[in-house]
Amino acid sequence: MSFKKKYIIWMIFNKRKGLSQAKKYNKKAKEFWKVGEEQMITEVKELFNTSSDEKLLQISKNYANKLDLKELLCSKDEIEELRKIVKHFGKDVVITDFVRYGTRTGFLTVVVAPALAAAEGIGGIKGDVMNEWLYGIGICLPVSADVCDSVIDNEVLKHPLIPHKTWIICHKIGAAIIFYIALKHIKNVKTGKKDLDRRIFRRLTEGLDSVAKKQKMDFKAQRLPRVSLNMLEKIYDGKICEIEATVFGTIPSNKLDLVKIFEEGARNFAGELQVVDDIEDLLGDTNLGKEPTIPNPSYFLTYCKEMWRDGKRNAKKIMEEAAKKTLEMGEKYHEGVIKALDNLPKNFSTRPFFEITIWYYNRVLKDKVKEFKKGETYSVIEPKLIELLKK
Repeated sequence: MSFKKKYIIWMIFNKRKGLSQAKKYNKKAKEFWKVGEEQMITEVKELFNTSSDEKLLQISKNYANKLDLKELLCSKDEIEELRKIVKHFGKDVVITDFVRYGTRTGFLTVVVAPALAAAEGIGGIKGDVMNEWLYGIGICLPVSADVCDSVIDNEVLKHPLIPHKTWIICHKIGAAIIFYIALKHIKNVKTGKKDLDRRIFRRLTEGLDSVAKKQKMDFKAQRLPRVSLNMLEKIYDGKICEIEATVFGTIPSNKLDLVKIFEEGARNFAGELQVVDDIEDLLGDTNLGKEPTIPNPSYFLTYCKEMWRDGKRNAKKIMEEAAKKTLEMGEKYHEGVIKALDNLPKNFSTRPFFEITIWYYNRVLKDKVKEFKKGETYSVIEPKLIELLKK
């Protein structure tokens, strides 16, 4: 029987239990996230207040060097400018707003809740170790990466009070500070088992190196007239997918077989969610005041360019076909998630949570593509698309 058929049968008979667990772990994640957000605000304020300009410059330099992106490096003048703004408006307006902007994303349901369910399902993890691991690796690192992306992609939302130039500076130094805080907490993930502690650190180092390398490739790809599917898959798999794979690949447990299952599942899950995110960019978000945009690089844009290069010139048909192919790529990642999950023991206590979560986000993927193909945002993105296709 195929994975999909077994999956559908499971959904018919076990949906109720999955929904119950989803409610439970999303509630726990919300509580953990709320505490983590306040902790992050406190730690960022404290580090900013107690650090000299030279220390902040070093933190910024180390972060920029780690990602090999000089665009993230802050100058002394920028640090001074940020201090003036913080003094003028107060820490609550600048730093609190920055952290809350950085933590506004969907990490709550797609990282924290699954990580809690995975770790508690595996069992045997001490509470203090769980908290340090999940806060340092599961919250701080993804938030730092997301803030970094908003700077590199020039998608920092404007603040109603703070000058945009200074707000960008805040994001650059803020991403570096959160990364610094993450590493501090990760050092506190001490299980008491040397081999396990070494494995966690080694896996984290590998993950960070991969993300940094592919972040650089992503930045380069934005400026290329054409990005091959092969290069694009490397960017997604080595950056976007690796961030979440690193979270689950560092679960502080000696049950390596289970950890690897979650690591592989998370890798594919992140790929599927990125495809969803790309489609959401094409749709825009009126609640956030975000106009429909074309994610660059993305599978959608790459497929559009391939068809343009083949001589097709009907923009509407190109977008429809690109959306269809993007959905197929999302389904490919989805199949990878199901295959990984199928390796979990049938009696794994939190398996129903993952079944229902995977089902839900696959429905989101299909519904978003269906919504886009209605064509309501075609006229908005078509001029920019034609501009990109002609390059």
